[in-house]
Amino acid sequence: MLINFTIDRNAKRAAYRQIISGITTMVSEGLLVPGDRLPSEREMADMLDASRGTVKKAYDKLCTNGVAQSVIGSGTFISMGQDVIETSRKQQAIRNIEVLTDDLIAQGFSFREIETHFNLVLNKYKSDARLIHVVTIDCSPEALFTFLQQLDYISGIAIDKLLLNDLLESDHPENLVSDCDLILTTSTHYEEICHLLPGFSGKIMQAVLSPDRQTVIELAKIPKNRQVGAICLSERYLKVIKKFMTRDIPPKNTLLLENTSVSLNDFLADKDYLILPPKKVVENNDIFNTAAINSEATQIIYFNYQIERGSLIHIEEKISYLLKQKLGRYDE
Repeated sequence: MLINFTIDRNAKRAAYRQIISGITTMVSEGLLVPGDRLPSEREMADMLDASRGTVKKAYDKLCTNGVAQSVIGSGTFISMGQDVIETSRKQQAIRNIEVLTDDLIAQGFSFREIETHFNLVLNKYKSDARLIHVVTIDCSPEALFTFLQQLDYISGIAIDKLLLNDLLESDHPENLVSDCDLILTTSTHYEEICHLLPGFSGKIMQAVLSPDRQTVIELAKIPKNRQVGAICLSERYLKVIKKFMTRDIPPKNTLLLENTSVSLNDFLADKDYLILPPKKVVENNDIFNTAAINSEATQIIYFNYQIERGSLIHIEEKISYLLKQKLGRYDE
């Protein structure tokens, strides 16, 4: 028997899974039919330049899934007593999931994260409605953008941004979040918001934010003899940038766009490096003169804030749980 597949040594998928895939594909394409005898484990190992143990593992799995059957003393055959095409289709679905799972593991995702992500995707197909209302609260618009950017991929949620000052200045702050299912804030403001919204303590979650790895690397690479400037929307975000700098930025080299009369062109005139909020914040906010920034600054570094992994896992799990609750309620 001739086989029409090989083992890709550079692939992330295990060799035995590639053998299962190859044989199953040949069945689905009619190149192997019920009753056909597969090469012996030794023969298949020689054909594919694989170990006999790898082939045995693949054959055992094919027998377990009903695609093949082993006859003692005779060999392994394509199953005659099963609906091979249907089994093959199911095997294809399992294989697709396994390929995706292998890829996610290779990218560094934990089993816990993968399970949560699968649940979030499944919830999308159960309902396209915005079932969960999430309110994000912080003192800087840049940090609020971080929440929106990192959670926007989750279907079934609607995210609103609320500045902390709006909460502080309201006579009835609870009215601003009255219909929300979840409140997200930074660890810096968690206690304060719990105090402002005592009736919502069970809905408030905190997240630790930090600059992403590339941002830290780019900041560290700035030569000491260069002029560095920073432009932000809020004082708080400027403080965060300064915290992670390896050198001081004098006040004259910082600019808060919301409360300044300084000409942007004048400010940029002598700057070799310019640190800005995330690129999408700059592009989506008319207060930034992107034409002037791009034409004058020698080197632009976007200071990208992100939710740390542990915090993000807890938030994703909470949203997944809330979606299950809502969907379960609608299914009843």
